[in-house]
Amino acid sequence: MLRQGDTRPLHWADKTMSVLRAEQLEACEKDLASLPVHGLFDAACGDTDAETLYDFSYYAAEDRAAFRAPALHTAEDLRVRVLSSMAAESALLSPEEHDLLVRLALFGGRHTLQDWNDLIPARSLLRRLWCRAEWEDGVLTLQMPHQLCATALILLAGDEHRLVRDHVEKVNELIDNTLYLMGMMQASGPMLHMQSLLKGTFADNRPDLVLRMLQSAYDYVYDRNGRLLLIHPGLADPDRMIGQMESFFRTPDFQQLNQDTLSSASDSVADLESPLYERMLSTLADAVRPEITPEDAVEDLIILAKQGVPYADMKEVLSSMLVSLPTDDMLKALKDLSGQIPRWLYLSSSRVQ
Repeated sequence: MLRQGDTRPLHWADKTMSVLRAEQLEACEKDLASLPVHGLFDAACGDTDAETLYDFSYYAAEDRAAFRAPALHTAEDLRVRVLSSMAAESALLSPEEHDLLVRLALFGGRHTLQDWNDLIPARSLLRRLWCRAEWEDGVLTLQMPHQLCATALILLAGDEHRLVRDHVEKVNELIDNTLYLMGMMQASGPMLHMQSLLKGTFADNRPDLVLRMLQSAYDYVYDRNGRLLLIHPGLADPDRMIGQMESFFRTPDFQQLNQDTLSSASDSVADLESPLYERMLSTLADAVRPEITPEDAVEDLIILAKQGVPYADMKEVLSSMLVSLPTDDMLKALKDLSGQIPRWLYLSSSRVQ
């Protein structure tokens, strides 16, 4: 989902990963609340509804990017457009969207969201014009028309679908590892990788659908040259990181990065961080405010450390998470976490060995 807004003037307690995620979800909820009551495949959906749905859909941004001439859109034209791509598109969903599609298909095309985190994949499925949203007492229910639900069940059971999903999972795992190690990456790399894996499959030559998958699965921004950058959900200041990333691309360390080195670095970082995580977590048990969990609190602190946030600011963030003053054990654990967690983009060999 596109990251918007300037967080630089805010205190670090107001731009932890948990806070950034909550803001994304709130923006998503506002988007969903403004949609027409009719879905594209409803009998009552008219051309006026279709135009509103088109403006919300992925198609609008894709048509603008391709410099296609503006045109009025009918419901029937949009239905044909959606159905013609559904086989490839269902295989190129983000992991969260795919899970939601499976639930929709198994529950007969109607599914009430129980987890607030499902709002982002739900929004993406709606932008694909597969579903409509129904709000009641602040609870969102997705409804998929029966014809699409039946089609989805057939597609999900196919061997080719499972083959493409294996490729999707492989690429997403590499992206997740890279973002955790570096904080930010250009989207062009995984897009090309994904397209190379898809050659010869029914999802071949669909860069538009690969792009949709990345935009649904990850937070992203654009650099000053208009290039799409995927960012870690806890990255608070993408603009500052963009400048660091461009400098890092010119270093020998970046030239040596490949799948094997990233995997090795990820394992090394996990070995380094696990005891720091467990120690910090043990000090926070029964001490954090009721609206957050100890696990989320520790994760927020680790991601702040990766951004080089000074210890004094991290101490302030920790204090804001607690129901009482931090103990000496908490502060000692925080000091070690602050000093030993590897920073983004500067993972020297001494840091990750």
